[in-house]
Amino acid sequence: MKNIYTLITGAGRGIGEEIAMEFYKKGHSLYLLIHKKKDLIRLRMLFDPKRVKLFLGDINDQKFRRLISKKIPYINNLINNAATTNKKFFLDVTLKDIDKVLNTNFRSSFILTQIFTKKMIKKKIKGCVINIGSQLGIIGAYNRSIYCCSKFALEGLTKSSSLDLAKFGIRVVGINPTKTLVSDKEAKSQKKRLKIIRDKIPLKKFSTKKEIAEITYFLTTKSANSITGTSLNVDGGWTVGK
Repeated sequence: MKNIYTLITGAGRGIGEEIAMEFYKKGHSLYLLIHKKKDLIRLRMLFDPKRVKLFLGDINDQKFRRLISKKIPYINNLINNAATTNKKFFLDVTLKDIDKVLNTNFRSSFILTQIFTKKMIKKKIKGCVINIGSQLGIIGAYNRSIYCCSKFALEGLTKSSSLDLAKFGIRVVGINPTKTLVSDKEAKSQKKRLKIIRDKIPLKKFSTKKEIAEITYFLTTKSANSITGTSLNVDGGWTVGK
């Protein structure tokens, strides 16, 4: 297998870490963007440094984006996974809140996609961009106004950029998970809240990190070569209707 290079944002924990492990198992060389130093230290123990390069920084920082652009010559796949949330009631949302969520969940993905698809085009690489969205990128929710806005924007980015990039053989696909349990601590400490959420899902189950990771990998393979400009709703049927 020739070297295939995959860049994953938000790779320090949760879904991002699981995606990194899946691609690593499949033989990819990885560039992982990590926000917290403790996660960087832990991940160093899990990967062969010859195949995996770790970068510590904030994807909203222009200097950090310039650094990774300089250090990473090209990639075959970009996984825009980094995200943050906000659970404030609509009238309590501040401009600072808006900037933080939109910058992390949408603007950084837009900019990184520009940076690295330019490199793909220059190298004539028919690569793939995967945007990890949310079911809240296609429906609304209480106390999630900014988060929904950011994920709706990401959905628009998936569709529109896929049209612009198709002539270069670059595919852009989204994945919209429902609630995904990322830690045992959450499962134990929020049983009542999680039951309410699970009862709204027709399949009566949450997404799992492993499911999302395996779907992400599939979308970068030859089997998915005709999939672009759309998003897979991995939501247990939540958004189908009532």
